[in-house]
Order: sequence, then C-alpha cells, then structure tokens
Amino acid sequence: MDKKLLFRSGFSALLVILFLNAGAAIHIIQVSSNQFNPNSTSVNVGDTVRFSWVSGNHTTTSVSIPNGAATWDSPMTSSVSQFDYKVTVAGTYGYKCTPHAGGGMVGTFAASGTTGIDFGGTINLTSLYPNPFINELFIEQGNEQPEYTQISISDILGKQIKSISIESLSVVSISKRRIDVGELPKGIYFVTLKGNGVKAKTIRLIKE
Repeated sequence: MDKKLLFRSGFSALLVILFLNAGAAIHIIQVSSNQFNPNSTSVNVGDTVRFSWVSGNHTTTSVSIPNGAATWDSPMTSSVSQFDYKVTVAGTYGYKCTPHAGGGMVGTFAASGTTGIDFGGTINLTSLYPNPFINELFIEQGNEQPEYTQISISDILGKQIKSISIESLSVVSISKRRIDVGELPKGIYFVTLKGNGVKAKTIRLIKE
C-alpha cells in the first residue's frame, strides 16, 4: 500500500477517534474491601465507567440494565485491575460483585441521554433532538427566518448518506419539522446544519 495513503487513512481514523472522544468523561469506581467506591454516581451517554481494582478478589457484574444496553461480567483482581464500560443507553444500571453481593457489595449508576442540542442564543435558537434517536429526528428553529436551510447526515467514516432541504421536511408545527431516519442502521452519525451567512454546525448523534 502507498505509504502516503496509509498515513492519510491512519490520520483520518485518529481524527475520528479524537472527535468521538471529545466531551466524553471517564468515571472511576474503585473496587476494594468488599465495596464499590462510589457505589452510586451519575454519568452521561457516551461516557466511560471505569472499574479500578484496589484490593481483594471481586467481580463487576451487571444485574439490571436499560433495554438495548450491553451486559458485562468481569473479574477484578490483581491480574485484571481495570474494566471499562462504555455507556450507550440512558437509564439506571445496577451491578454487583458476585461473591460479595450478599454482604452489600452492589452499586448503581444513572446515565442521562442528551435530549437535544441547541445552537445560537436566546433569539435565534435551533434545536435538534432526540439523542439518541430511533426512527425520527426533529429540528426546531425559533424564529420567523430560520438561519439553517440544509441538513446533511454522514456516517462515522464521513460518507454523506443524506442531504435534505429543511424546507422540504414534514411540518409538525410552525417552527418544528420532522426528519425520517428509519432506514439508517444503528450506529454513530454526524449531522451538519448549513445556512446562508451562518457558520455550519456539526454534531454527533447515536441511532439505537
């Protein structure tokens, strides 16, 4: 393979990884002395919950999770000292240490999903939601002369899948329009809003 092409491909992949990680947080839960510390916390969709071993022989094992979320079951020992769980679904997660759950070694974390993303100030306000989404998205522009006129959707590799005039979308109300995205497979997408005389805005959305 051409070295220049290989470099460009690797650099593009690195940019995607950096973009996806921007704004995400890592929440550390220590595993020691028959307890999780903290044993209750709040996170956001897209964050990582990191279980970090301190002492003893334990596990981190999911007990109750939101629909669509991945289960997990990992030992936490001196030889397996870290386990990362990427949060992709909003809701409450319950987990336990299998050998010590009877002694109260359990924990929870609550994940909040971004309900919408706002652009602009209090007068020219544009919202795109929900996030995560399933079969449809909604865009609201809170003024009589919307600043954005075009919306495009690209996959995680940057390939454009859709480009739509906002004016052509199904009307829900005076300022609200519906975007049908039922045909898109589950995954991560970049949505770009463009308009005349305004800076384009690109955000990341997740389809479940």
